[in-house]
Amino acid sequence: MSQRIEEAIKELFSLTELPQAMEKLRIVPLNDLVGMYNLICTEIAGLTSEVASNFLLRKGAIFKSLDVISKEPLAGYIYVGRSMGYIFVEKRDLLVRRRFSIAHELGHYVLHFLPLIEQFEQEEGEYIEIIEALSSPSEDEEADELPKGKVYPMQTKLENLLPPYGQMEQEANQFAAELLMPEVIVRRLVKKYADDCRGDDLNWRLATEMLVSGAAMKRRLRDLQLPHITGSDQTERKERIWD
Repeated sequence: MSQRIEEAIKELFSLTELPQAMEKLRIVPLNDLVGMYNLICTEIAGLTSEVASNFLLRKGAIFKSLDVISKEPLAGYIYVGRSMGYIFVEKRDLLVRRRFSIAHELGHYVLHFLPLIEQFEQEEGEYIEIIEALSSPSEDEEADELPKGKVYPMQTKLENLLPPYGQMEQEANQFAAELLMPEVIVRRLVKKYADDCRGDDLNWRLATEMLVSGAAMKRRLRDLQLPHITGSDQTERKERIWD
């Protein structure tokens, strides 16, 4: 985990006074974490950037339609202004997918957008408006793909202050994985269940307990160099994996 993401997650938990990466906290309370910021999380069926823009208009959060809108189906969407923000997720997605989408958008807010808001806090009249649209995932639940999105800073000066788009997407996905599947808990659960569950059974046991998709857990195990423990290589891997 990068030090920047590690520190961001620690700060997030410290704001909520929730225990971080404890055995009993296998399902991360996303609502509590999102609620620590001026963010409103909403589920919408048939989510598109156009639908999100219309929702914001009805709520009075914006006074005219956003410049970048389309009818492309989305898994997640975040709109951030100077004083508030909205996270939207596709209501018809599986719960595990909705949770990852929320964590992804929260990662953008904490890592990329909030620092800009704080930077311009003291500047009177400076307006900030940023959005990110997260594409719908593959229909294949086993697809080993990370969500892909695109950030749209509404002011040119903001674009110049943000990291490259590819870097932001990678960091948002890493943030989501670290937040929802903390390394210490994943390792404890692997140690707990590896004797009784192997291969896909182990993967799904961990995914179920942490309320993430099987594909997300499989990738997390691989990133942590904890591949599926199967057959004869189980014993020889134990000491290396858990030391």
